[in-house]
Amino acid sequence: MDFHYAQIVPLATRIDREMTYLVPEDLKHRIQIGSRTLVPLGPRWTTGIVVGFQDRTDLETVKSIGILLDAYPVFSPNVLDLCRWMAGYYVCSLSEVLTAALPAGIHTHSGQRIAVTTLNGADPGPITPFQQQVFDHLKARGPASLSQLQRRLRGNGVRSAVYGLIRRGLLTTWQTIEDPRVKPLQERMVQLVPDARWFEVEWPALERRAPRQAECLRRLRASGGAMPAAELNRSGIGHGILKALAGRQLVRIYQREVRRDPYAEVESNAPERLTPTDHQQRALEEIRDSLNPPRFNSFLLHGVTGSGKTLVYIRAVDRVLRYGLGALILVPEISLTPQTVRRFRSHFGSRVAVIHSALSESERYDAWRDVREGRRTIVIGARSAVFAPVSNLGLIVVDEEHDGAYKQSDSAPRYNARDVAVMRAKMENIPIVLGSATPALESFHNVDTEKFHLLPLPERIDSRPLPEVTLVDMRKESGFFSGVLREKLKDRLEKNERVILLQNRRGYAPFVQCLDCGDSEQCPNCRVTLTYHTRGRRMVCHYCAFDTPASSACRACKGTRLKLLGVGTQRVEEALNEQFPEIRLLRMDVDTTRRKGAHDRILESFRKGQADVLLGTQMVAKGLDFPGVTLVGVISADTGIHLPDFRAGERTFQLLTQVSGRAGRGHSPGEVVIQTYLPEGEAVQCARKHDFHRFAEIELEGRRSVLYPPFGRMALLLFKGRHEHDVARTAGLCAETLRAMALPHVDVMGPAQAPLARIRRNFRWQIVLKTPSSRHLNVLARCAMNEYGRNRSAAVTLDVDIDPVSML
Repeated sequence: MDFHYAQIVPLATRIDREMTYLVPEDLKHRIQIGSRTLVPLGPRWTTGIVVGFQDRTDLETVKSIGILLDAYPVFSPNVLDLCRWMAGYYVCSLSEVLTAALPAGIHTHSGQRIAVTTLNGADPGPITPFQQQVFDHLKARGPASLSQLQRRLRGNGVRSAVYGLIRRGLLTTWQTIEDPRVKPLQERMVQLVPDARWFEVEWPALERRAPRQAECLRRLRASGGAMPAAELNRSGIGHGILKALAGRQLVRIYQREVRRDPYAEVESNAPERLTPTDHQQRALEEIRDSLNPPRFNSFLLHGVTGSGKTLVYIRAVDRVLRYGLGALILVPEISLTPQTVRRFRSHFGSRVAVIHSALSESERYDAWRDVREGRRTIVIGARSAVFAPVSNLGLIVVDEEHDGAYKQSDSAPRYNARDVAVMRAKMENIPIVLGSATPALESFHNVDTEKFHLLPLPERIDSRPLPEVTLVDMRKESGFFSGVLREKLKDRLEKNERVILLQNRRGYAPFVQCLDCGDSEQCPNCRVTLTYHTRGRRMVCHYCAFDTPASSACRACKGTRLKLLGVGTQRVEEALNEQFPEIRLLRMDVDTTRRKGAHDRILESFRKGQADVLLGTQMVAKGLDFPGVTLVGVISADTGIHLPDFRAGERTFQLLTQVSGRAGRGHSPGEVVIQTYLPEGEAVQCARKHDFHRFAEIELEGRRSVLYPPFGRMALLLFKGRHEHDVARTAGLCAETLRAMALPHVDVMGPAQAPLARIRRNFRWQIVLKTPSSRHLNVLARCAMNEYGRNRSAAVTLDVDIDPVSML
C-alpha cells in the first residue's frame, strides 16, 4: 500500500473535522474506506470511520490507529458519499450523520474508572458529608464508573464530589475499553455423536443404567441430531446429565449464533395472485425500463387510496430480485410496518429484513448485519432505514412520501428521509418510486418541473368507488357526536361492520379551565396548557412529559368551578362505551402504544375482527388496509387547521383524504362522516370531493406569491436557553450578521419568539430564512453557525433545520 495515514471521523463527539492517524503496517492490507476503527482521542479511545488516506502529513505528532473493529467496511463508498452530502446540505457535522447511519449500541469507546487511593498518612483536609459518602461507597464496593456512581447514589452532585475528591488525592481514575452495548447472541447447542449402529447395540444398556441420559439421546435423535440446551433443560434434562454425556463423548456441546427477528412469527398469507390493472401495468413498464440497465429516475406514483400502489411496489421488487439486486422500502410509521412486512414476506419470504426505532438495539443490530452480509436483500423500515447497507441496491420505494414522519426534527442530522432517499438513488444510479394518494406539494411541483415522472393510478382496484363523504356543520350540533355520525355508527354496529374513528388529539381533555377566573393550568416547564388524562386523574404536558395530580380547585383563585374543555381520544372512548355498551373498542394513540409491540397487537386484533371500532389519532389514518371497514368518522376536522404554520391546510387535507381512504376497500362500499366547524374551508371541501388537483392548484397559487416552498427554500434557526434575555440577544446578533451579508433575494425574518415560546424550561426564539436559492440558503445557515460559534454561550444552543416541516 502506498499510504501511511488515514483520515478518520471520530463518532459521537463534538469534533467537526477529519483527524489524521498513522496506519500500522499490520493493518495496511485490511483497512479500507468506510472501515470502523478504534482510535485515541485525547486521553480516551473512541470509534472512528475511515474516510480517506494520504501518504504524508505536516503534523509533527500523529497518533496510531488502535484496531479494526470489523472484517469489512461498515460504509460503502456510495453511502459514505451520501453522508458527506447530508452533512453539507443539512448544515451539521459528518460525525453526526455517520453516527445516525449506524445501529445504536455498536460503538466501542473508553470509559473512566474511579477508585480510592492510598494516602500514605497525608492529610487531605476536610471534605463534605456527601464527598465522604462517595468515598465510603467506593472503598466498600470497589472501582466504578461515574455513571454507575450516579445511578447508585442518586445525587445531583456526584460529578462535582468525585472531581473534588480527585483534586484532593483521595480518588484516582484510569481509562478502560468498554464493550459495545450490543453483540451477537450466542445459544448453547447439544449435538448427538453416536451413529445408528450404536443405538442398536449400546443404547438398551444405557437406558437401564442411566435412563435420563438415554432419554436425552432419544430426544436428540428424534429432533434430527441437535437441540438447544435450554430446550432440553426445560424438559428436565439438566446440566449434569449433559456434562456426563459430553464426558463419555456421546454428545458435543457448542455455541451457535442466533439472529433476533421479532417479525419471524408474523403471519404471512399465501401471496395474492392479482392481475395488474391497465394503469398499474403502465406504471410497472415505466419502472422496469429504468431497472435494466439501471439508471436514475424519480417516479411519483400518484394513486387514489385503494388503487393498488403496493402491488406495483411488489412487482417492481420482484423484477429487481430477478436481476440479482436488492431493494429498500421506506414506510413513515411503525404502525404500517407489520402490514407491509406481511405482504412482502408472503412474496419474498426470509429475504425481507425490518429496521425501525421500535425494535430493541439488539434486534436492529442483527437486522443490519443480515443486510450487510447479504443474507437479506430487501429492507423494510422507517426513516433511519434509508442508510441500510443493501448490497447491489437496485430500487428504492418511499411509501406515503408526503408524510411528515420522514423528517427528523428533534436532533441533528435534521434530515428528510424522502429527500435523502432521492439523493441516494441518484448516487447509486437507480430508480426511486415515491408513492402517495396525497403527494407533498414539493413532489407534485417536481412533476411540473420535470424532475419527477408522474405515474397515475386514478382508479381503485376492481373499479370500486371512492367512499361518499358527508360534511357535518358542527355549529348546528351539540356534543361531539353529530346525529349523522351517531346513526351511521349505530347502523354499522348492528350489521357487524367495522368502523375507524379519528380524533387527532390524545388524552381526555386538552385543558381544564376555571369558570371563576378563566385560568387554565400551565406546564411549569413549557408555555402550554396541561392535558387532562383519566388514568390516575393526571394533568400531563405532551411536550416535556411533566405530570401532576389533577386538582379539585383552581390553583390561581382556589375556585372549584372547573370545566373540562375540548375532546381527546380518551373522552371519545368514554362516550362510545356509554352510548354503545356492547361495543368492542380499540384505542390507538401514543398512550396505548408505549410498550413494545403494542402497534402490532392493536392492529392485528382489529384485522382479525376482534373489535368493532378502531379509535385513534393520526396513526389510524396512514396507509392501513382493512377491507371490512365501511365507515370512517372524523370527530373534529379542525384540530390542526389554525396552527401558525403555512403547511396547516396541506396537512389537514392530507389527513382527511388519507383517513377517508380507509373506508370501502373491500366489496362493501364505504362512507365517511367529517365533522367540522369550517365546512366552507378549501381543505375540507377538496377532501370531500377527493380532489387533490384542485387543492394543489389553490395552495400552490397562494405559496407562489410569497415564495413559500416549493417556490422558495426555507431554513429555521432555533435558539434555546434557560434565560430569555440571553436567547433573544444571541438571536438578535445572528440576525444582524445575516442581514449585513446583503445576499440578493434573501429574506431574514426575525428574530421572534417561537410559537411554542418555552419548552422543557428552555425559552425559544427563531429566525426564518427564505430564498429561491438553495446555495444562498446553505451559505446563510453556515454563516449563522459560525457566528454562533464565535459568540458561543453555554447558556444558549442553536438548532439549524433546513427544509423544516414544522414552524412551531
